[in-house]
Amino acid sequence: MPRRGPEKETFGEITGPALGSGIFRVQLKENNEAENEQSTLLLRNPQKPEAWINTQESKKPRKLSSKELFSPLVDGMNQSPFDLLMPFVFWPEIYRKSGKVAGRPAHLFEFTIPAWVHEERPDWQTIILALDDVYEAPLRIETFEKGLSPIRTITLKSFKKVQGHWIVKSLDCQDNRERSNTRLQILTAAIGLDLSSDLFSVEGFDRSLGIPTTAYQSVD
Repeated sequence: MPRRGPEKETFGEITGPALGSGIFRVQLKENNEAENEQSTLLLRNPQKPEAWINTQESKKPRKLSSKELFSPLVDGMNQSPFDLLMPFVFWPEIYRKSGKVAGRPAHLFEFTIPAWVHEERPDWQTIILALDDVYEAPLRIETFEKGLSPIRTITLKSFKKVQGHWIVKSLDCQDNRERSNTRLQILTAAIGLDLSSDLFSVEGFDRSLGIPTTAYQSVD
């Protein structure tokens, strides 16, 4: 949702071996019909994240550079592999305070930017995370340069319980300088699937998941 101009939609699927595993794949396509424009990414979340991409044109996985971790997943949108991986949760943190965020009790943590991030984003100073006190879910993530106003803000808009697990329903990723917003909205979810670990390996992440449509539950 840009400040000016038409909005754009991209559809896809996010899958992981387990909730909270820090390893997942993202399958994207420009629209529901454009099978020939499909791409798949494998994201891993150690202290220094790694990511690979495979497209129908390339026929072979390619590892993303550190710079590409900060590039949009889709041209014209704000979210990047870095935003989905949230590697800062592994960085040294300072507990700042507790308080209300979006009307909910939360704890605020401040993370220091490591050297490998400064190489690509030298102006970044710190990242502040507001963690929900009850559900331990990230309510808000703010990235700061010099100054008091965040340059980027990721906000959890809603979440829902699906098959006994709380999952994100929608979140916003705002570029506060451009005043544009990208909304990630989960339409359906499937929990407790028996998926091979090979589907989340570099050698196998381009294979079809083979999940039946009956396994998905609407989150509306």
